[in-house]
Amino acid sequence: MTRKFFILSFIAFIFSSNLSAQYVSEATQKQTEIKHVRAQVFNREIQKTENPQIIDIRTPREFVAGHIKGAVLINFYDPAFVQNIEKAKLDKNKPVFVYCRSGNRSGHAMQIFIKLGFKIVYNLQYGINDWVRSGLSLER
Repeated sequence: MTRKFFILSFIAFIFSSNLSAQYVSEATQKQTEIKHVRAQVFNREIQKTENPQIIDIRTPREFVAGHIKGAVLINFYDPAFVQNIEKAKLDKNKPVFVYCRSGNRSGHAMQIFIKLGFKIVYNLQYGINDWVRSGLSLER
């Protein structure tokens, strides 16, 4: 009887711990609004925003080849990626526009922006590739 009680108590504890972690995670995510948008919408929102915070998370080589005007390079592959976001002194209450080459890296980076407490983050779906296909210009 005691063993059954212990096992059932342990299972209940594990289950309730997982639920608590899930609720905390959901609460954190609700504080951040992630918007996965195509190039035309990404560009329109940049144009509507005063002093937009545009983050290119590609490599320095990719950045030099062409980037969105006003973008700041914060290399996703740099081991200090999170620290570099923090060093950039971005306003977490203003929208942040994040992009990479194809949308893969920026999609993964969304969890980092959530954990850092940003309120609104735009992710350029399909990355700079979609930007170029849409006929939008790059700065070199």
